[in-house]
Amino acid sequence: MMPWLFIRIKQLKWAMLFLFSATFFLMTIPPPSEQPAVSFVDEPAAVYKGDKHVALTVNMKGSEKNTARLINFFIKHKVNASFFVTSAWLKKHPKTAKLLADRAFDIGVLLTDISDEKAIEKEIVSVQNILASHRKDKILYVRAEEDTEEVPKISASHGYLTVQWSVDLAKSPPSEFVRHVEKGDIVLLNPKEDLRITEKWLSLLLKKEKVVSLSEMTGGETEIEYVP
Repeated sequence: MMPWLFIRIKQLKWAMLFLFSATFFLMTIPPPSEQPAVSFVDEPAAVYKGDKHVALTVNMKGSEKNTARLINFFIKHKVNASFFVTSAWLKKHPKTAKLLADRAFDIGVLLTDISDEKAIEKEIVSVQNILASHRKDKILYVRAEEDTEEVPKISASHGYLTVQWSVDLAKSPPSEFVRHVEKGDIVLLNPKEDLRITEKWLSLLLKKEKVVSLSEMTGGETEIEYVP
């Protein structure tokens, strides 16, 4: 075989291998999550309820040992949940942060300092940068520990949706919640609660309502209720 022909065949083999690898890589990239289809008639306000299904959310700010166990519980039972994190928590719990990102949970920013717009912007950027290191680039949601009128305005101006909750399980017994849960409820879980209790009421909830992520609840043509 002539040398130049051998080189051509070798180049063709490498080109085919590259094309196959690139095609496989593109096929494995998950489709982008649906952006929230939300518009504000008046001033921006915080979302606290949808119109169907139930969304479970967790505020991740402390060092409760139950946190990682709660995440693994959701993974084991294939339950959707959305997590709000601070930059301080992400730095303190890198392994758990990576687990959240790898499992493609919805992750939002939990604001503990809302003294001014610069503080809010700084925290959002810090959370984004840390999550980007775990290959989690898209953040859609922001939440403050306590709802204020200013947070929705600031977050909306930067392209984020402020999401609060309609049920706080730290203040509401799970048995009462399961009995009176309404379609569209956004639930704030209590990580300090005994996981055996959580598993018990969650199994009852799943028989009654479908549990979805915030992306599913706020995306598409969902009707959203805002904090008045």
